[in-house]
Parts: sequence; structure tokens; C-alpha cells
Amino acid sequence: MRMILYIDETECDDYFIVAGLLTQSKRDTDLAYKHFKKGLKSMKISLKEKQRVFYEFKAILLDRHYQRIKVKMLMEINHLKNTILFSTYTKKNSVFNQQDKEKTYISLLEKIVSSIHQDIDIIFDDFKNQKFEEKIIEEISKYDHVLSIQAKESFDEAGLQFVDNICSVLRLYQTNSDKNQFYELIKDNVTEV
Repeated sequence: MRMILYIDETECDDYFIVAGLLTQSKRDTDLAYKHFKKGLKSMKISLKEKQRVFYEFKAILLDRHYQRIKVKMLMEINHLKNTILFSTYTKKNSVFNQQDKEKTYISLLEKIVSSIHQDIDIIFDDFKNQKFEEKIIEEISKYDHVLSIQAKESFDEAGLQFVDNICSVLRLYQTNSDKNQFYELIKDNVTEV
């Protein structure tokens, strides 16, 4: 069975995390996202706030100001047949230069990809850095079960918006900062590799 893997990353002072949302299909993921957005239309927030939030459901905005929306999103993700895979790098010091970050990203992504035993298409959040994106594609395409891999912008891809929010949950959980207990909503589907 061919599946789709959405990839994003996050970091804080102590950790660099790459996470993947593995779902049955892009179609199922897009339908879950539409269902999630439809359920929010009746929320009582100003038009300006709706435009700000609904353009792209960025984790930082939901974590800080719209926790109810974040909970609804995580519940919708749970309705998808999915697996959340993540890998963490513990930083040795606060200096984490771009070259080290890129190597670590690819290494953590390889751990996730090698833990999957089905054919997959991969969509990762773009970096606006063509050379790095080409390096990711080159390295990850070496895996026989990777049928395609491409970078996309998160506002164009529902699965990337989902995994962006999953990343923030994992970061909050890893740093013992998950005061809203978001991790409790997804933990049954989470595997660290």
C-alpha cells in the first residue's frame, strides 16, 4: 500500500526535532483538513482574527492564542488513519550552525524514512533554499520505498499544516512545557525512532 509522509521540523534551545505524519493518502488528509476548517466556521472570533488564523494554521499562533482550535485540529488528526513518527537530536550547546542543522535534519529524516516499510510519497516543508532541498531529495530518494519526494509550502498543503502543529506538540512535550496537555491527545499514534 502506498502512503504519504508529511515532514516538518522544530527546534528549541535543547532539541532539534524532525517529525512525520504518515497517512493513508493525500486525499484523506485533505478531507480531514476541510472537515476541520468547516467545523471552525461558526467560532466566535473577529473577521480579522479569522483571516489571520485561517490562512495558515501556524502552530505558534494556535499554541499561544487559539488553544481550542489546536485541540480541534489534533482531534481531527486522530480521526485520520495515521502514525506520527519523530526523531530528536539533543543539542550539545546553544550554537547550532546552518551546516550542522542541515546534516542533522537529513540524519533524523533518514531515521524516520528507514522505519517505514511501505511505499511512500514524501512532502516536506520547503526551506526556501534550493541547494539544501536538492540535497534532501538526493539523499532520501536513495531509499527504494520512497516513490517521490518534494518540497512544498505549508499554506498549499494541509498535511504540512497538520505536521507543523504536531511538531510544536512534540517540542512542548520534550521540554516539559505542554501545559495544555496537547500531547495526551495524540500520544497513542506517536512513535519515536
